[in-house]
Amino acid sequence: MISKNLREEVHNCIKCGICLTPCPVYKQRLVEATSPRGKVQLIRNVMEGNLELSENFTRILFTCLLCETCTVNCPSGLQVDQLMKAMRVEVIEKFGLPGKKKFLFELLTGKRLLPFYLFWGRVLRNNLLPLLPVKGKVGTIPLKKFPRLSRQPLLKKIPEVISVPEPKGRVLYFTGCATNYLDGEIGRATIEILVRLGVEVVVPKDQMCCGLPIFLAGAPQMALPNILKNVALGNRQDVDAVVVECATCGAALKKEYPHILREMGQNAEKAEALSRKVLDISQYLMKFDLGKMLRPLKGKVTYHDPCHLLRSQGVKDEPRALLRQIPELDFVEMGGADVCCGGGGTFQWEHPEISENITAQKIGNIEETGANYVATGCPGCRLQIFGNLRKDGVEVVHPVQLISRSLGSPISRA
Repeated sequence: MISKNLREEVHNCIKCGICLTPCPVYKQRLVEATSPRGKVQLIRNVMEGNLELSENFTRILFTCLLCETCTVNCPSGLQVDQLMKAMRVEVIEKFGLPGKKKFLFELLTGKRLLPFYLFWGRVLRNNLLPLLPVKGKVGTIPLKKFPRLSRQPLLKKIPEVISVPEPKGRVLYFTGCATNYLDGEIGRATIEILVRLGVEVVVPKDQMCCGLPIFLAGAPQMALPNILKNVALGNRQDVDAVVVECATCGAALKKEYPHILREMGQNAEKAEALSRKVLDISQYLMKFDLGKMLRPLKGKVTYHDPCHLLRSQGVKDEPRALLRQIPELDFVEMGGADVCCGGGGTFQWEHPEISENITAQKIGNIEETGANYVATGCPGCRLQIFGNLRKDGVEVVHPVQLISRSLGSPISRA
């Protein structure tokens, strides 16, 4: 059920329309129902009993990237994103999850099913797909541009504790699914940078999917076991910080867990304690004087702000500051760096025609910089940007990969 606070807050919308201009979806559709204001008024009418929950209402509700642009621009301070998420729970309780999402989320919450399907996914994607004349797409992304699955998950390759002599700090590293199964190089870069700085790293083997994609789809009950498990793992007194390099996982641990648990009537004290310890890797690295250690790395880099990092966590300057420290790497700010890339998790394959136009603007802004590196801290953004690049010679990376290369760390390919 939608909480009393949100039910009262919906009346704070003054219908000013300030949320319309920055909304990426509204700018593509120019239909009131697809705007944040329009959705808020529809939700209000549902709450007041003037409208029934319907499949058409559900379609409108899910025509949203949940990029939080409306929330940060609302002069009344209305938490539009939280209202959308709460209403999604209502409609999913009535209509159920679509089959594809249900299957995907069952994988992310089950430790037995996931390895089985990953094995066959790896066989089909890594070995067979390159041999086939496949021209299809998933949403806006060509099949051949989907990343290879790692031969073995990162968590199976590394020890649970990476020790250093005379440690200057001790952190817990939450890898997230993408790093564990797809982007092992990013995980190794993160660990190697921390070790070079004299930081001991704890990597819990039992960590699970953060569950945020499941919650955002309107199925918090399905995500609850993952949330409780991760909260229990993260609440330890022997670490200075919980470090995350995935923007979505960071948003889950830092912002959403306490809110989700409170909405579900659960005790949120441990989640709040965990939230206070969570730092994006860029925030943690800014505590050190990396400048003295970095070596020249020729090239030009631009940076894309992930929604879950910029708006959910308020992290903007730190990734840019890190990139600017790398000698001979020319940092160029792209236009609209803080605008959503159009991925939005499953949004890009549920609404490919909207997503494609939003992403095209992002790709155009990247090309205008002339950069040969695009850095961003979100695996979904990296996939969306790489999958839609029109030119060769542009590498889409996490900032830690460039920091690691500048340090001369021997990254082992996963």
